[in-house]
Amino acid sequence: MDRFDHLVLGEESLFYSEMDNQIHENDENFNHLDIIHLFGKERLENIQKSLSKATGLAFITVDFRGEPITEATYFSRFCQQIRTFPHALERCKSSDAFGSIQAAVTQKTNVYFCPCGLLEVAIPIVVRGHYLGGFIGGQIRCNDAPDSVSRLASVMHFNQSEKSEEYIKLMEEIPVYSYEKFLDIANLVFLVINQLGENEVSQYMQADILKKKIKKVQNTSQKYLKDLKQKNRQLQELKMQSNPYYLLDAIGSLLNLSIIEDAPQTNELLNTLADYVRYSYEEQASFTYLSGELEHAERYLAIKKKKLGERMEYSIQVPKEMQMQRIPAQILLPFVQNAFYNGIMLKNEGGKITITGSIKNNHVMLEISDTGSGLTQNELDIKFEALKNYHEGPFIKLGMDYAQEKMKQLFGDGYDIIIEDSRGKGRKCIIRWPEHFEEREEEVCTEF
Repeated sequence: MDRFDHLVLGEESLFYSEMDNQIHENDENFNHLDIIHLFGKERLENIQKSLSKATGLAFITVDFRGEPITEATYFSRFCQQIRTFPHALERCKSSDAFGSIQAAVTQKTNVYFCPCGLLEVAIPIVVRGHYLGGFIGGQIRCNDAPDSVSRLASVMHFNQSEKSEEYIKLMEEIPVYSYEKFLDIANLVFLVINQLGENEVSQYMQADILKKKIKKVQNTSQKYLKDLKQKNRQLQELKMQSNPYYLLDAIGSLLNLSIIEDAPQTNELLNTLADYVRYSYEEQASFTYLSGELEHAERYLAIKKKKLGERMEYSIQVPKEMQMQRIPAQILLPFVQNAFYNGIMLKNEGGKITITGSIKNNHVMLEISDTGSGLTQNELDIKFEALKNYHEGPFIKLGMDYAQEKMKQLFGDGYDIIIEDSRGKGRKCIIRWPEHFEEREEEVCTEF
């Protein structure tokens, strides 16, 4: 057996295991599954006709109560004539019921002689241990059946009118089978009809499993849609709360005031802040020019420089010829923010932030380094634990995680952003991406 066969058998095993679990979980529903729902009346009658043609036996199907549920097929002229008498018809029905009850109890084929002396068989239809009904067949003569075979004539007697010369001639038309041949046919029909039953219930349960899976997917989809609506609502609320135009208007008022009050340093800082806010909120394409990202980072550093004064220095050393290089938007700034907030600001004497750039081996390289604390992320989490999420740190980390995932999605795992921490000496972050990239990668970028 090769690997493919093992895989196929494994899949089949998983499927039937799931199906068996489904049957056990829905055992109450399965108990109510009847033979008509399983096969369908028309299909049962077609099966009967095929079996009658192949074996020469007459057949009729009864439900689990012994009641006929199909039209009779291949009935002999003798049996058709006998059943025209109401009392004889009831006797024949009782005979059929006897056979089906015996088959239901033993769940095996039950061979017996009907009250008229014809050999018959009740073939139980048993699916997954459930008796659904049976095939009553036969109507043949047999001269070598053992004495152990039940003979219903001893308890269901003929009327004298049924022993006329006409009925005797009709009886002689019926073929004679040996008991062994009849038993072989009965066993074959048992195997065929019960295998068909297993196939039908497998399809039935497979369809039921599929319906439940579809319903589960639909419920999950509805849940996701509900969650998406909630997230969209929260996003709209955030957009309303972070109205940049209100902030820019307030900064504009402060700019006017700084001019009136002749405060040039305040005016300069407010102008830088206004440009920073405007760039942060303006619509950007998936990719932008490196020059724009560097200017945005420099505004941020200039604002922080006003805060720390001589404790902070910064330097941007990126060659002019590479500033027209395109870079995924919103990648650079989180690492500049990290260099300040989690780097030099945590050091009493402050430090320096440096941004350098180069193109090597058809790759663009940006390095953001600081001479700050050099604490690892775990150490930062412990340090800010008391503040929980009420500080800038979590938002900076969110931006860094977003940037790293974005670079890997765009350019592959080989373009992960490298972060190196050195305790007490600072941190170095290296961003690398192809100098030339395909347009299809820009299409991927629209997912972000």
